[in-house]
Amino acid sequence: MSLFSKPKVVLWPKAESVEVYIDRKENNNLSFDINLWEEKSEKDLGPLFYYLKQNKIESCSVLIPDDILLTKSFIYDTKITEIDKKEVIGLAESFVQFKIDPDSIEYTLLQEADKTIIQSTISQKKKIDTLKLNLAKLNLKINSLTSVSASISKVISSLNSGEFFLIYPLNSQEYTLLLSRNNVIYLTANLKGPSLDIQKTINYSTLYFGSITKKIYVPDIKEVEILSTTDLEKTTYNETQIAQSRGKASNLPLPVLGELISTNSTYTDIIKQPTDISLKKPMENKKNILPIVAVFIFTAALASIIIYIVLTRNKTEDTQSPASDTQSQIEETIPTIEPVATIAPTIAEISKALKLQVLNATEINGQAATVKSELAALGFTSIAVGNSKEAVTSNQVKLKASLSTASAYFKSKMDANFPATYTSDLPASSQYDAVFIIGTDLSTGAAATLKTTVTPTVAKTTVTPTVTKTATPSVTKAPTAVPTVR
Repeated sequence: MSLFSKPKVVLWPKAESVEVYIDRKENNNLSFDINLWEEKSEKDLGPLFYYLKQNKIESCSVLIPDDILLTKSFIYDTKITEIDKKEVIGLAESFVQFKIDPDSIEYTLLQEADKTIIQSTISQKKKIDTLKLNLAKLNLKINSLTSVSASISKVISSLNSGEFFLIYPLNSQEYTLLLSRNNVIYLTANLKGPSLDIQKTINYSTLYFGSITKKIYVPDIKEVEILSTTDLEKTTYNETQIAQSRGKASNLPLPVLGELISTNSTYTDIIKQPTDISLKKPMENKKNILPIVAVFIFTAALASIIIYIVLTRNKTEDTQSPASDTQSQIEETIPTIEPVATIAPTIAEISKALKLQVLNATEINGQAATVKSELAALGFTSIAVGNSKEAVTSNQVKLKASLSTASAYFKSKMDANFPATYTSDLPASSQYDAVFIIGTDLSTGAAATLKTTVTPTVAKTTVTPTVTKTATPSVTKAPTAVPTVR
């Protein structure tokens, strides 16, 4: 990233939320309880819109879950040079839970010695169109659409160009298993833990490479139990260490990292040597700081020249006019009195590690998320949201007695969008340091701005999803020249 360019942004829409990642070291991630796979109103999108506007985000890459952007593979026991799309759709229909739109499927033929692999990529057109509609309402340009597994494959293939399996945890109970070689995905499978029976999936690798693939990358999570009769070559990976080895923030997950690193980036297999990770830095990081060093040297040189000229001129003036020094001393003894009205009060900064809670006491959805995004923009990272059990008609902020002076900070930063009454009666035993209770309609703040600036006309957007042509096998061999799916 150049000195003056904007950092890259990755949007990861999940089932009931959306994660926003920014390629910077601090304050680089925020989660919103918004389902972008369902059409949302401008008001529903308000918190996300406010955050994007605050951070001047206009475009992003988008990660697509593998159940919405699927890769499937089918095998012919003979060589073929072409196949009708209707036949490919017929092969794929039994493996997906939705109706396949002819415009949402792409495929390629890979010819082997005695067979042909049909690699197809299928997207759920309805959900992709809904996602694009919501992003258009946010005035957000889509740079690319990539499946989660394809982005992971990009990172690990920079370490290992051969074939490998990898297990990636989506949450505490769900995992993705992918098979890749040279940044091409051959299969993906969704698994539920904590015990993962992967033997059947491992057997599929013989269809592609003639022998079982034994290399497998597993996360360094103790509770994952892998069930397999094959003697696998296991290598653990740590997302934090991989991100740090590329000079990125340690909290960036593998799929996000895949969208941020260069396509041509290659690295040594640091996964095998985790103890050396903190010492290894990509060469590109050194190149990135060169412009900063150059600016620093130029500034220092310029300052030296200016100081030299000033000192030389002062010395000349001293020799030409001895009385000038006396006059200067007299002038320095006369104090310059500034009007009291021009002195602005200084508001002391407070710790950004405070634990905050935002409660919505109104019937208006999304207001807690709006206040949360404003607090996140100020640098706070521990923010919980929920609904208030109290029925209040005004905005309130409750602080612990030890933080009574923090009211001046919050009032100076938030009074424009969240005018509130501040008290210091929060119990010392509370797990939160401050509680924000919303009792009024905040539509005069971020929501009002959204209504005047968001253009919800989808027809004008020119963004179309770019689908990576990768594949996932789901069948075994069929008789010669007859496509059969098992």
